[in-house]
Amino acid sequence: DLGGGMHGEGAGTSAADRVVEEITAAGGEAVASYDSVEHGERIVQAALDAFGRVDIVVNNAGILRDTSFHKMSEEDWEKIYRVHLYGGFRVTHAAWPHLRDQGYGRVIMTSSAAGLYGNFGQANYGSAKLGLLGMANSLAVEGQKRNVLVNAIAPLAGSRLTETILPPEMVAALKPEYVAPLVAFLCHDSNTATGQVFEVGAGWAARVRWQRARGAFLPLGAGVTPEAIAGQWADVQNFDDPTYPETPMDSFAPVVENLKTAAAAQPPSAASKVTAEPAAAPARPAATGGPLDAVGFEFAPTTTSYDEGDLSLYALSIGAATDPLDASELQFVYELSRDGFKALPTYAVTFPFSLLWQITGVPGLRFNPALLLHGEQYLELRRPLPVKATVTNTARIANIYDKGSGALVLLDVDTADEQGQVIARNQVSLFIRGIGGFGGERGPSSAGVALPDRAPDAVHREKTNENQALLYRLSSGDRNPLHADPAFAAAGGFNRPILHGLCTFGFAGRAVLRHFAG
Repeated sequence: DLGGGMHGEGAGTSAADRVVEEITAAGGEAVASYDSVEHGERIVQAALDAFGRVDIVVNNAGILRDTSFHKMSEEDWEKIYRVHLYGGFRVTHAAWPHLRDQGYGRVIMTSSAAGLYGNFGQANYGSAKLGLLGMANSLAVEGQKRNVLVNAIAPLAGSRLTETILPPEMVAALKPEYVAPLVAFLCHDSNTATGQVFEVGAGWAARVRWQRARGAFLPLGAGVTPEAIAGQWADVQNFDDPTYPETPMDSFAPVVENLKTAAAAQPPSAASKVTAEPAAAPARPAATGGPLDAVGFEFAPTTTSYDEGDLSLYALSIGAATDPLDASELQFVYELSRDGFKALPTYAVTFPFSLLWQITGVPGLRFNPALLLHGEQYLELRRPLPVKATVTNTARIANIYDKGSGALVLLDVDTADEQGQVIARNQVSLFIRGIGGFGGERGPSSAGVALPDRAPDAVHREKTNENQALLYRLSSGDRNPLHADPAFAAAGGFNRPILHGLCTFGFAGRAVLRHFAG
């Protein structure tokens, strides 16, 4: 405790010394630190020097500089920020590696009703206090798999900050002793709650959560306009049948639902007939737990058709016929080629994409689609692909592995012709960031392939275009906005839309055909 005044001025040792005396008088052990929370590493080091480890962090430092917003100075804003939010960051950041490495930790952020609800004259204080809650929520996600639990409290208590604001009898009634028991429980090793916020004071404690109206779905095809919003304003604000989102995945769910509705309403493209016609979806069991509930789940079969035009577009999207006079590749892009039109065998990797969108509705898998990444894909061809066909795709989740930072979903996809004969089999691995740590098996490790100690049989160099992803998404059926929409890519942590891995696979497949298959 720096021991300063309520407005952040001065310093002293008496406040910290008094707490040490109270603890030692009760039979405990304590050591004082007179540093500001802006130097959180010094506070944590003092604890390490005295006790050898850190298990609990309670961020409780605070000052007030209340004033209406139009009178607020930069100093009023900066001092509040540096003590509350920046101080909470510095102390927690210094302790975090120790908590993670030892596999145990409890962190409490002291927020406030001013942050949860707002209060006149406290724009600086309320912003910092809500910022602490945001930090707590994110750290709760990061720390849970290592048994580092993070919660927040919004206390109603008499303290050095409130003794000049509240009547004396109110300060006496709102004793900190009425807040401390909840903090002690949240810090106990028996507690399992994390990522939660509690209001507490005067013998009362309650969890606070977000509530969201059902809202209004506006048809994307008709254009979303201010007038459309105004026309459904009552539904936007109607809380008669609310939901209670707890994760970013919950937040994204209605967006995905509206995107699906829009996609289903779009007519088939004249340029491509690789459009799914799903059969009746099987009944889905209710989720009872986490991702492991999804193992064995069968997707609704889809039927797709393709012809020479679709095969030509695919070939162009993976770099074929860059030289239009190259006869060896003209046969993949021109249906009247004198060598006869042929299907590139790697086209078969596109078959699963007619049904992969169903992953967003699988029981046990709740996630933000922006955090979904295509992992590996295994392709097995039973015979050469026909240049025109109607095929049926069936898929089943074969396994789900817990990779810690996410879940790896293995999906087996069979593609059969109109006679029911399987012509291709794909195994698709999908990596979903942010939903790991559910206690499943990690799965087999990938064994490295030893390269032969000799010169390569062939060297092939090609460069993809800047717009390669935009072209490939049209031919492959992989319409994930991650490959086209800069804002969607940014939500997934990427600085620009990313190229499909299977596009690179197609380039490699063409190279193998050229050098080793005539």
